[in-house]
Amino acid sequence: MRVSQAKELFRALTQEYFAGAWVTFSRQSRVAKPNVPLVSITPGNVNRPQNPSYENVGGEMLGYYPSRISMTVDLFTPGREVVDEEMGGTVAHENTAVDDMLAFADFLNSEHTINWCHENDVAIQFEGDVQDLTGLVNDTNYEFRSRLVVLLYFTQKVVGHAAVATEDSIQPAGGHPPSPGGDGGEDQPGQDAPKPGDDIVIEPHYEQTSSGGGTEELATQTTGYFTKVEIKEDKA
Repeated sequence: MRVSQAKELFRALTQEYFAGAWVTFSRQSRVAKPNVPLVSITPGNVNRPQNPSYENVGGEMLGYYPSRISMTVDLFTPGREVVDEEMGGTVAHENTAVDDMLAFADFLNSEHTINWCHENDVAIQFEGDVQDLTGLVNDTNYEFRSRLVVLLYFTQKVVGHAAVATEDSIQPAGGHPPSPGGDGGEDQPGQDAPKPGDDIVIEPHYEQTSSGGGTEELATQTTGYFTKVEIKEDKA
């Protein structure tokens, strides 16, 4: 799973819970400011080891990077209306930002989300406590605000001798399973992709990055392997 897939996977999970709110990534240029309630996700840096764990699959190198990315979730809400029964109108708004964020944390700790993590080969953990930022931000546009930092753990796979083949080069030995739509195609977040321990084969597939990285020649390089070795003993 690449970083862009991991981010979209988490955004989709957050949108599943906040069905009545606008869920978006922060720091997007030329995007109009949405109305509240608003959930803004700010991805952080990716933490992973310097070197992957490698295995040899039919002469092709397949490496795994255990990775972690932080997702800072900011909730902006107008709060709960306080109604004066005598006047018959709203007289104030109660700050429910922390309660609402804690309810989201409950959802992330639920059996539903645990099963979702198993299906997508990821894990979720919290970093710190839910924070009430309402009084810390000198801004009245969003009224009440809270924050929760979520750590998303996933695995990045590298394929081939030069590690430039894409992850969809990893195929089940019996053939690629069809997508939910039934037309095959590349793995998308939420689909059952081959995992370590499955019977898999490597069919190198190359796609140049948007920055022009990688070449077809690099993607088709092979590492190779041997099946027999002859050992001779020299006696002094």
